[in-house]
Amino acid sequence: MMKKYKLLIGVSLLISIALFEKAIAIPLPKAYINLAGAGGDFSSRTATFRVRDHSTATSIGNGLRLYDAHVEKMIEVTNHFCKDEESEYIFYWNYEADAGRVFMGEFPISCQFARKTFQKFGISANETITVNHRGNPKPEAIATLALNQHNGKQFAAFVQTIKPQCLETTPKVCPGDRL
Repeated sequence: MMKKYKLLIGVSLLISIALFEKAIAIPLPKAYINLAGAGGDFSSRTATFRVRDHSTATSIGNGLRLYDAHVEKMIEVTNHFCKDEESEYIFYWNYEADAGRVFMGEFPISCQFARKTFQKFGISANETITVNHRGNPKPEAIATLALNQHNGKQFAAFVQTIKPQCLETTPKVCPGDRL
């Protein structure tokens, strides 16, 4: 099980620079993305997004913080895996920082929400990332949001409307709790 947690992959956030009409990759700290099996529940799926960052408030430019980029990546991965899913299908993302030591919250992202986010901010270039399926790594080419210097602050404000939730476990685990 520890091997699963040690497997970290690089994730890049593509940010379009409108003045040059091309995208540049801004490297993000390594992230571990894992999709659990759907099991018997065909209306949702649990996923993990784990980063090494101690602070997710670090600015990465264009009005965005690491936190915004992490939520962006969860939306992009959700959108990718929603190709054959109904709008109501939900990915329950467990977001962890500090190498899995700090719970940042559970983010339920529906296929409809991911699609609407892409409609609002646009589609940029595809990016190949590694997604673990039940712990087994697989490269996936996903579409990225077209964020740039003109809409970065708007996206950051949009992310602030997405409220992280507690895990309803015993004991309850809430954003900011140490794991």
